[in-house]
Amino acid sequence: MKSSIWILLCVLFSSTLSHALVTEIGLSYGYQKKTFNPTNYYQSDSKTASLSLYFLERFALELNYTDSFYESQESDQYSTRVTQQSSKISGADLIYVLTEKTAMFQPYLKAGTAYIIKKKQIRYANSDTIDIQTKDGFAPSYGAGIKFKLSETFSFKVSYDIWQTPLDDGSSSDDNSLKVGLSMYL
Repeated sequence: MKSSIWILLCVLFSSTLSHALVTEIGLSYGYQKKTFNPTNYYQSDSKTASLSLYFLERFALELNYTDSFYESQESDQYSTRVTQQSSKISGADLIYVLTEKTAMFQPYLKAGTAYIIKKKQIRYANSDTIDIQTKDGFAPSYGAGIKFKLSETFSFKVSYDIWQTPLDDGSSSDDNSLKVGLSMYL
């Protein structure tokens, strides 16, 4: 009896997946730079790779990895200070697509969790680099985006993602990223 129930569940599950499961891979990039004068600026960039498994028509489980870098330089007549922070973010999000799969424009919402690893350094002119202790850990993540279907296989993506990054003092900060990229359905 148990084996027949197990076989029935496997057949139903595999039948459902074979009709509804679609795989999508994506690459995204984001860049921002603000210059206040030749010696005072900040800039950041992020690169993301993702794998999404679509099921039940409008839902997907997205596994993603983001590598981001931030640098700022602050100068006055007495000194220059450069701050650099790198973050490695591994995440899993549930995506809900607001339109049909066949729509040319596909807005979506997503929410999930991420594990964030940070490294931060401060360097003053003519001085050693100071490594700042950071707190790694799990954080909630959420976002929204839109895909523009270029063909049956390729889409252009724009997304806005937010992570509630853990801070050293036990609080959290909303870190965000605007990304542009391409995705391909397999």
